[in-house]
Amino acid sequence: MPRLPIWPKSLRAHPVHATDAFSHDSVCGRRKGPAVTGMHPNGGLRVALFEPFAKEAEWAERELSLRMLSALDTKGWEAVIVRRAAEIDAFNPDLVVSLHPQVTPKLTGHLTMACDWNPPQLHASHRFFAQNERSYDGWLTVNEGMRQRMADLFWPTARPLLTAPMYPSSPALALEPKLGPDSRLFYIGSNWDGRRFPLMLSMLAQAGVLALHGRRDRWEYLADAFTGELPFDGHSVIERANACGMGLCLHLQPHVEAGIPNMRIFELSAAGALTIAGHHPFIMDAFGDSVLYVDTTAGELETAEQILTHVAWARANPARGRAMARDAQAVFLEKFSLEVLFDPLPDLVADARPRLGLTPVRSGAPPVPVDLVLPVDEGGWDDALQRLEAVAGQTAGPVGVVLVLPDGMGETVPDRLVRRLASLRVLPTADALSSGSRLWAGLRATEAEWVGILPPGARPFPNHVAALLAAAENLGVDGVHGGALQPMLPEEMVELYQAELRPTAIGFDAVDATNPASTAATLHPASLLVRRERLKAMLRRDPELGGAAAAFLAHRVAAQAPLGCSGLLTMRAADRADAGLAEEQERLCRLTAFMPVPSATTVGPPPLPEQVTCYFDFDPKFAARLPRLCRDSDFAALPGDRPIYLYGASRGGRILQMALGKWENLSLAGFLDGMRKGKAWDLTVTTPEAVADALRDATVIISSQYVSEIAKRLLRVGIADPYNAYPFIVRHIRSEASQRLRDASVHPA
Repeated sequence: MPRLPIWPKSLRAHPVHATDAFSHDSVCGRRKGPAVTGMHPNGGLRVALFEPFAKEAEWAERELSLRMLSALDTKGWEAVIVRRAAEIDAFNPDLVVSLHPQVTPKLTGHLTMACDWNPPQLHASHRFFAQNERSYDGWLTVNEGMRQRMADLFWPTARPLLTAPMYPSSPALALEPKLGPDSRLFYIGSNWDGRRFPLMLSMLAQAGVLALHGRRDRWEYLADAFTGELPFDGHSVIERANACGMGLCLHLQPHVEAGIPNMRIFELSAAGALTIAGHHPFIMDAFGDSVLYVDTTAGELETAEQILTHVAWARANPARGRAMARDAQAVFLEKFSLEVLFDPLPDLVADARPRLGLTPVRSGAPPVPVDLVLPVDEGGWDDALQRLEAVAGQTAGPVGVVLVLPDGMGETVPDRLVRRLASLRVLPTADALSSGSRLWAGLRATEAEWVGILPPGARPFPNHVAALLAAAENLGVDGVHGGALQPMLPEEMVELYQAELRPTAIGFDAVDATNPASTAATLHPASLLVRRERLKAMLRRDPELGGAAAAFLAHRVAAQAPLGCSGLLTMRAADRADAGLAEEQERLCRLTAFMPVPSATTVGPPPLPEQVTCYFDFDPKFAARLPRLCRDSDFAALPGDRPIYLYGASRGGRILQMALGKWENLSLAGFLDGMRKGKAWDLTVTTPEAVADALRDATVIISSQYVSEIAKRLLRVGIADPYNAYPFIVRHIRSEASQRLRDASVHPA
């Protein structure tokens, strides 16, 4: 059997980019003792593995975090699994590794890297997923394409790029292969997306070759093949795969298109199990002929037959199968074990810190030419002290502060803080002034070359000023902004098993300066730093606004292009960027009436991509060729003189039944199903083969997620052009979910 080259192409094209690195470890609070370098005496790191889901949620990230913890322990590094921002702060790590960065943004000032191993197609349907992903300091990517994707996104910004290879892999176990004449295929899954591969897995189960694992309630329709539940403990899954002797490794189509492997190939190789896999580019490149392959594009029936052929060969030739498993295991141990993948991280972290201003300037460095305006609310002195502490801890060096106090506030700033500031000007203001007027007064009192605002509740990460100044110099602009965390609205929530309510990140999309509201959608005023000279014309007259003053200021700065972007998240704000805009909309319209609208070079978020089939469809190109039903109006084009059959009698079928009921000229004759007969919502359910003659004079609509598989089955009975209603069903389900969130925000429990 030919051996693979030492370094597969997918890795040769994807080294650690130490010469063009970015990252930031703006630690909330100071570590006692010597300055942090990212390196410990043993060459390791303190690593927090951030798993965003609640502990009881059985997602793959839970198992992955335990495997990573085991590998880090083997290397002698300090590591913990965390689920909340407070746990990250308490551990105070050198590095946070986020296992599902689309679900939540970077949450603390610590250096935080995202495991970028999810195909973009899987989370393109929700704009907050993209914003969350972009908020991280760096990305641990699975291939060159994913690295290039991030490089493209941040090309217009001042952000250097930091990436390193990483895979959803396993610890370096060396289990002896156990393939034998009675071995069965190990397969495990949470089955989060429904009845995955129903025909194929059913055929394997009926043939007695499938050893199915996961949650029993998720696999009830394959109860005969269900072998048992396995704990998420980092090793039981691998040990069970070893005992089975061989395993099945299949990918969702987006994984194949993006060249991204899932965790199965690594755990099966670590287990010494002979792997049967689809034609995935990474597996074929990295593992070569140490794996058995099937062509899944032929459909589930043909795929099952190919798998059964491989199983028969493996059972008849166990010694040769074990030799293949050992070859795959050798490749895994040499190149893809978690211990090997973690090796570059200490150097990567150490290289990144000075490049992003993560290392504090030397003692006695000259003050930074920046004044930050800190308005203080009545009764908000404790918050003011916390903001001053954050300003005093900026890694760029001493920063000036203009403290705007309400009339009668007699508190004083402690000397320990004053000594760490470049300057402190205290500006008392009259009670009659609005919050916006107090902000304007503070801005007028600034003297430094650069000016920013730090509203109540805002907490800059320690490298906030350093990152913005570096970006302004790099881009040659007089105004610059970064990313900021702000509270998420209830209607923006995604229904996932999260451990806590997350903020959302803004500042990672093109800024639309058409009006204050459009600007506030992508730019938080607390993330701005502007040359004072550029503010002079704006400060000449107080607009006498209330809570909308900061958003109005940000809009005016953005409208006076060019405005640069640091590309880094360096601020956490207690109020949203659009705070106060709704209450003062009428005045804002008048204030901007004579202002020219900037030329439209910016773009809003792209429209959601249309899903023509589910993510685990073996042949999405086949599904894409079918005529589609996407909107209510599309039903008007259906012929009224032909009976209609819906293929799929579950939720999708019910949605379409209700939609068809709105059209008097359309007649629903019944449901089709591949495996069952009976009744559904007072209509007959039967197989397409049983009514093949009637279907030739009918309209057939696919109301299931298995579009290509159903279309191929219909083709075998003579139906070549069924309608694909999966896009309509997806749109309907999304609309329902959005409405539930809106209702929840209006009528909270």
